Amino acid sequence: MANSFLLVYSFVSLFLCAQNDLKTNLRLAVSRDSIDYIQKSIAFIKEIKQQELSGTSFILADKPFSFEYFDCIPDLLADTATYTKEEIALIKDKKYPSLEKWTKEFFISIKLISSDTINAIFKDRWWDYFYKHIGSGFNTFSTPIFLRNDTYCLFYSDYRCGELCGGGQLTLYKKEKYKWIVVKSYCNWIS
Repeated sequence: MANSFLLVYSFVSLFLCAQNDLKTNLRLAVSRDSIDYIQKSIAFIKEIKQQELSGTSFILADKPFSFEYFDCIPDLLADTATYTKEEIALIKDKKYPSLEKWTKEFFISIKLISSDTINAIFKDRWWDYFYKHIGSGFNTFSTPIFLRNDTYCLFYSDYRCGELCGGGQLTLYKKEKYKWIVVKSYCNWIS
């Protein structure tokens, strides 16, 4: 009886260890995928925003732009000539990786500003306070959405510099001959 119990206990222990190893391996795979995605995203942004990022006065909001409240997505989703049904579903259902915050380790030479700070400033103080204490404006980037084996990328960026100053767009890029080129843009705005 004791031997049977020991045998069952050993089997269960081995099974649970295998399950833990599987979970650990899955977590590592997800982490590796996330790290690869972040590295790919940073390389993409550095390539297309190279000139802007080289300036020492470049300020980036730490929270990536969210497509959740973006009025432009219906126009993009209606573009069935450019996107496959699968790509439209991926974009619509937000099945692409996201990022909580941009950090200084991603973009070493720029200044990051907390989204909480931005919200607090524009709650009551507005642009005069921002100009005096922070800078002349700030940028917002979305997390890139890579499509077609990373040969296409959707990316939103904007610059805000005052009540009637700024601009932004959602842009589709295509990788050609090792360079990202603009294919089309959606919802261009300027103020």
